[in-house]
Amino acid sequence: MNSTASAVVVFVVCVAILVPLFLLGVRQSKRALAVSDDEVGSSFLSGVAFVFAFLASPLGILFSHLALREVTFTGRSGARLSTAALYIAYGLTVVQLALLLWGSITGYFH
Repeated sequence: MNSTASAVVVFVVCVAILVPLFLLGVRQSKRALAVSDDEVGSSFLSGVAFVFAFLASPLGILFSHLALREVTFTGRSGARLSTAALYIAYGLTVVQLALLLWGSITGYFH
């Protein structure tokens, strides 16, 4: 298998892993938005997720899922911020993977 084919296989595997996780995040955000109460304290983890969505998007994905879970169980506010972090982190991760695939196919990294 040449390097182009292996790069495409790695990209497809990564996207195949990310799609079910993203769908899980969408379900989590719907549940969190349903129970979120703006009168109860704010979720610190939602802010952390939003910051890491830009700094290190895979960590942003992790923190977004954790923040949505926290909001669902505690009823704190922060569901909208966590949902925004979720979408931004997944979007940036897919863009990064696509750039890595492009760089590998075109030989940019050699």
